[in-house]
Amino acid sequence: MAFDLEHIVDLALFARIVDARSFSEAARRTGIAKSAVSRRIALLEKRLGVQLLRRSTRSLEVTSDGARFH
Repeated sequence: MAFDLEHIVDLALFARIVDARSFSEAARRTGIAKSAVSRRIALLEKRLGVQLLRRSTRSLEVTSDGARFH
């Protein structure tokens, strides 16, 4: 699988989310709207063909696939 710059930027954003344990905090730290962060991660998951994060209204958990990319 070839990675272009967009993939690398999105993987860096994913790492920020994991480190912050929050989409909202990662959005705040990067200056990107929370909705845009969520959309970019959804697109990244689609491109990679794996679920990176399990999310609910109250929790965020890294999947085993997500842990390999982090």
